[in-house]
Amino acid sequence: MLLSPRHVREREFAVTRLGRRGLDPHDVRTFLDRVAVDLGALQAEVVRVRRENERIKRALRDWQSMHARRCQGGAADQPRHGGPGANERAW
Repeated sequence: MLLSPRHVREREFAVTRLGRRGLDPHDVRTFLDRVAVDLGALQAEVVRVRRENERIKRALRDWQSMHARRCQGGAADQPRHGGPGANERAW
């Protein structure tokens, strides 16, 4: 399970043993290692999603270009929908 911002904000570390001040360095290091792993996973996912997004955009542009060429090639032979003479009523 990836760390959530809530996990990071609410994380509490044990205080060091008697005679030392501050947080237990082992607890802090362990937590930071986990944050680093999760951050790496999230960054890899962002890269993957961006690549997928670019692939989909390229495919859509290619499809739109192909569709536009097909429509332009037969445009002279077919009436345009909603254009003059295409099932319009004279008011």
